[in-house]
Amino acid sequence: MVAPSVEVPNLRRVVTDLVRQVPAGRVATFRGIAQALGDAMASRAVGQIVAEAQGDASIPTHRVIRSDGRVGSNDSTTVRQLGAEGVPLQVGRVDGACQYLFADFATDYPLRRLQAMQDELAAHVDGAWGDDPVETIAGVDLSYRGPWCGIGAYVLMDAHETHVQATRTVEQETDFPYIPTYLAFRELPVLLALLEAVRETDQMADVLLVDGTGLLHHRHAGIAAHLGVLTDVPTVGVTKSLLYGDVQIDGMQAGDVRWVADPERPDERLGAAVKTTDRANPIYVSIGHRVDLDTAVDLVLQTSSRKLPEPIRRADQLSRQATRRPKADSQGSGAFGL
Repeated sequence: MVAPSVEVPNLRRVVTDLVRQVPAGRVATFRGIAQALGDAMASRAVGQIVAEAQGDASIPTHRVIRSDGRVGSNDSTTVRQLGAEGVPLQVGRVDGACQYLFADFATDYPLRRLQAMQDELAAHVDGAWGDDPVETIAGVDLSYRGPWCGIGAYVLMDAHETHVQATRTVEQETDFPYIPTYLAFRELPVLLALLEAVRETDQMADVLLVDGTGLLHHRHAGIAAHLGVLTDVPTVGVTKSLLYGDVQIDGMQAGDVRWVADPERPDERLGAAVKTTDRANPIYVSIGHRVDLDTAVDLVLQTSSRKLPEPIRRADQLSRQATRRPKADSQGSGAFGL
């Protein structure tokens, strides 16, 4: 059974609402707010959002400090504001931080909901490939115009000659920051809008190569798996670094493939380290959806004359070029379901 549509939370608004809950005379930590979101992994993203909100007088950003008691900003205004509220400081640190620490947030832990969504989605991943020939292959990638405007790029290529047949870009605002293991929730709304535009012109590839991981993810639900399950298109995840899994890459030569094992189930192959050229470091390939691992590796080697497969390399170039053009109108929506 496919789950109903789920709205990606606006974490910028959620974080600032949490900051507003910190009362005068108390402080909260970046980590504490991240835990109120549902995952301490979000601490850096909380810091980014709080820093951007410092000019808004309605958001008491001066009450958010580091875990060691240091204030979020060492400027005199922050120190003066905390002092006026009765929070003592010694050399840029809140004196007796635990005494003034606030952690009693009213929250529904939005990141926990997303974790559950990842677990559910992983159960829908299909790792089988049929006998249909692959005639076209496309790469998708994102670049950003500033921190909150994503530009998705799609490059369709002939799978054998690797010449470009079509390109498309879509630009859209996002309110979800980068958080490790939650990349899909930042980028999927843009990519889904992109693929909707591609379908309208009947230019969908037989297989999508996605700049992001698939099963090589802590919950086996990277962005390539999300995109494949939600669109029912065969997808392959390709990354330059290993997010999850165990593999020995020493001594690899061009064309070599080494399987990446699941740390929790060492006999299970989650993906592969693939050495595409002599001079480049290996890249990491994993199933997204409706592709078996051997086919995924073959497609990556077939389309790679440089470090990355040509469709992804071209999509990366196209998205970066688009960030230098005048801003376009936003397209698409931020809702998607399993």
